[in-house]
Amino acid sequence: MKTKSKLESLTKKQIAEIERSAEQRTDIPLLKSTQVNMRLQSDTLLKAKKLAEAQGVPYTSFLKKLLKEDIDRLWKVFKKAE
Repeated sequence: MKTKSKLESLTKKQIAEIERSAEQRTDIPLLKSTQVNMRLQSDTLLKAKKLAEAQGVPYTSFLKKLLKEDIDRLWKVFKKAE
């Protein structure tokens, strides 16, 4: 089976370590709403805002849709691997 992303090959322990490391970084802007807090590098945030603008939606809605689609895709891979 071909791996689509490096994330699919990471263990739960490796993912947890990446999350802990990211939480401690202060050079990445915090994207905050009433429901989700996350950090995106400024160039990534700018790209997301431009893509959202091109689709005519708020960037938070764009990120929500993108994240949901990616989680659903990865979940299918995860369930097959179990």
